Amino acid sequence: MEAFVNRAMEISFGELISIFYEQFLEMYGDEELAAVAAATAINELFQADTIEVEEELNEQQDESCS
Repeated sequence: MEAFVNRAMEISFGELISIFYEQFLEMYGDEELAAVAAATAINELFQADTIEVEEELNEQQDESCS
């Protein structure tokens, strides 16, 4: 399990896009649909991460104001 975690931390953005694309291509069998699905999945991951960071910053501000 530790090797998997370390590998996951070393993955490049390009590799991540490629992995998503390949999986969606296998799932849908259409290059254009796979590209759109991969882009959508990546965007959703970034949005989720941004929301999490914003929530953490808000919590830290609330704690410092108390």
